[in-house]
Amino acid sequence: MAGVLHDALGLLLKLLGCGLTCLRGALALNVGEADVELGEVRVYLVKAAAHAGGEDGHHLIDLGDHGVGGELNSIFSDSIAGSLHQGSTIMNNPNCTILWDNYNKLQPISLHMRTKTLRASMLMLLDAILMGVVVVIGAYAPRHRRHPVIGAVFLGATTLFLPIVSIIVTNIESVHDLIVSLLTEVECDDTSHLFLVFAWTGVVVAIGISASAVVAGDAREGRNNAPPVILLVKASWSAYLTFSSTTLYTSTALVQLFVIMFAKLFFKYATFYKARRSFALGRSPRLIAGYMDQLQQPVHDEHTASTPPPALIVMGEDKVQVEEQPRGYNLIQMPDDQGDGDLTRANNLVTLDRVWGLDDKDIILQTSTARPKDLCYSFALFKLLRCRFAKYTVSEAGFIKTSKFFRKTLLKDDDHYERVFGIIKDELSFINDYYYSSLPIYYTHPLLPAFGVTLSLWSIGYCLFLVVVLVDPTLRFFIYGDPGQIICWVKLKTQHCGDNDTTGFGPYGVFFRYGSLYYDMVPLYLAIAVLVLAEAREIVSYICSNWTKVALICHHVNQACWQRSRVVQKCICSLLKYRRCKLVNNWDDKMKQCSVLVLRRRKTPLLLCRLLRSLDTGKKVKVPNIVKAAIFETLKGESFTTEQVDHGAVWCIRPPSSPVPLSQYGCSGRQPAGYTILVWHMATSVFEVSQLPQPSDSDHKTVATHLSRYCTYLVTSRPELLPDDAEWCRNLYDQVKKDADRLLAKVQGVDLYDQLIRVLSADDSNHEVLRNGARLGKELVEDSMGWEKLARFWVEMILYVAPSENLEAHAEAISHGGELITLLWAMLAHAGITGRLDAAGVAAAAEEGRGVC
Repeated sequence: MAGVLHDALGLLLKLLGCGLTCLRGALALNVGEADVELGEVRVYLVKAAAHAGGEDGHHLIDLGDHGVGGELNSIFSDSIAGSLHQGSTIMNNPNCTILWDNYNKLQPISLHMRTKTLRASMLMLLDAILMGVVVVIGAYAPRHRRHPVIGAVFLGATTLFLPIVSIIVTNIESVHDLIVSLLTEVECDDTSHLFLVFAWTGVVVAIGISASAVVAGDAREGRNNAPPVILLVKASWSAYLTFSSTTLYTSTALVQLFVIMFAKLFFKYATFYKARRSFALGRSPRLIAGYMDQLQQPVHDEHTASTPPPALIVMGEDKVQVEEQPRGYNLIQMPDDQGDGDLTRANNLVTLDRVWGLDDKDIILQTSTARPKDLCYSFALFKLLRCRFAKYTVSEAGFIKTSKFFRKTLLKDDDHYERVFGIIKDELSFINDYYYSSLPIYYTHPLLPAFGVTLSLWSIGYCLFLVVVLVDPTLRFFIYGDPGQIICWVKLKTQHCGDNDTTGFGPYGVFFRYGSLYYDMVPLYLAIAVLVLAEAREIVSYICSNWTKVALICHHVNQACWQRSRVVQKCICSLLKYRRCKLVNNWDDKMKQCSVLVLRRRKTPLLLCRLLRSLDTGKKVKVPNIVKAAIFETLKGESFTTEQVDHGAVWCIRPPSSPVPLSQYGCSGRQPAGYTILVWHMATSVFEVSQLPQPSDSDHKTVATHLSRYCTYLVTSRPELLPDDAEWCRNLYDQVKKDADRLLAKVQGVDLYDQLIRVLSADDSNHEVLRNGARLGKELVEDSMGWEKLARFWVEMILYVAPSENLEAHAEAISHGGELITLLWAMLAHAGITGRLDAAGVAAAAEEGRGVC
């Protein structure tokens, strides 16, 4: 979350910097001999002459001795009275007198008009920043909307968009109407300003449509998220404001923009409602639960080495006939036990055993970077896990029927921990995509992803077209200067200037320019860039997504013609070779580290202090492979689990074995998990201080220290993922940390181990966790305990606390990039390990001669 907020803050600062640059440019003074620029108003005294060769049919009047450079310091001040006043004459026509009636009428309202123009420009900049917030949160941090502060900012930015746009448009019209109402014979042009404002509005609304996350969930999941109605309101209101303008309703560029905007909006609405009714997406948990109730476990010979895969549904649910039952939806006709019957093929129902039965000589299996079989297995497990999030129990969701294959096939392979972790990681990535992005709703039909890519390419093409349209005015802007947002030509009355002595509107007038196009062009260019990036990201998501890979594999299984066509197979292989890129990969494969015992020397440099403080608050490190291997080896063994037949034949995990079985400080047998973690974390930290680095212990030390600090991080920052009460865990850690910081201030110099033992265990006022942890650490040192036993203890501890019924906490953890304990929670569930031994089980384990904590 910190990284996302950092990126968002950086984007907002860049937008603000551009805005300040625009403000400086708009307020710059540029006084020349032919024009005067003050603030946002530039005045030209010009003479209309259709026969003249001047630009736009006008040329500057020769003011003669009156001059402009010295006395036109302020357009509306007394300094102008000495030179251009009522009755001024033109030098080359002494009889011609200019009457300044129209010009003088502008004096009382000039400041008001400049203020309104500046206000509209600043609102434009503010709206650009607000929509930047919406884009960043919507596209890159949709999961953080539940945070109170971020949710309030997102809601405020979304709510203020329409009022600000309306104020900007109304302000433009009011300035125009104000000038026209006060002056006669005036012509104003704000076409460029309106075009840029409406183009920016349409692009921003298109960005909001692309960035909105839509979830077609089941009612039991409680995660249904329809396209926001505010998007339709924004699009409709923006279109109304644009095409109600008499000057822009025929603009081809704007018409095309709003066609794209409504096409993307209706496409998102249509795909959402289709996905919500689909048995493959919206109603999948009910169908999977009913199907697993019907599914019979495959029968196999115990003497064979391999276990046949269960017929888990991978894809094709919308092609089968179902009927509603009390437990969900049942298939009217089930496939045969082997999953390869004619009925299955006729219904296009792709099951895991059919994918697993692909010939290993298949070109797709041989040339693809990803493992197609494992990827389809992850997708099938993802559908089972959705049943858990839909509040189905482990037995109802059919986890027990699939656990044997998981344990006998994946957990028995030698040195295949990367494969097991990869399967679960892809499964949780599917969960993250489904609950926090709009990508899955497009996979209810094979052509929908292609149509989505077409819309994205259309949007990118339009952005390039819009840039081409803006090239000419942009070049004029930099070559000839700022033309202003509103340009007005005010005719002036003249006397004795014609063939007769009549008084009337002659060829002379004042040319005004209000505002600066900086405020219009810069936000529009930024919005175009953001829209291009958003659409490019969506295209990359389609190409690199695992959803696309699974769909291609399943079509390959179903379509015999695809299997015979070398061209089709090569196209599929080319897509399967793309790994899931970082742009769309949610799982960061990292674990946070937190320690209670952080020693700080008095003369520690400031930079080192900050690094140590980061260890206090939770520093992220990559999960070492040796940690994964140690967990995998422990899972392969069966000594730490017990089958509970009374609870539906599920497996319960035993408490971790103590490295010091007879210790009175670390093995009470009934202590909460949070308390045990902190005590053993203190003991591990003390033991680490006492030991000199040994190459032979490096792997075991890495496992023990990393898991010790990670479990401590769970106590302080993610206690809802632990078995204990979350608030109790936080309070316990705060009390222990407060005492530890107070005592560690007394530790300095050499002999750190002796000082730690003396300081932490001597004072009875110290927290019980500190005392017991120090004494337990001393026992570890005195018993010459090696890192190997500590590593085994921490592996068993992280596995012991992993089973959980707090589904919301794990869903939240998945949305934040994943937690190691969440990955283990899913892994244990698929292995049939869903609980911990109760007090009776602990006593039984103790009677077996196994020390427990």
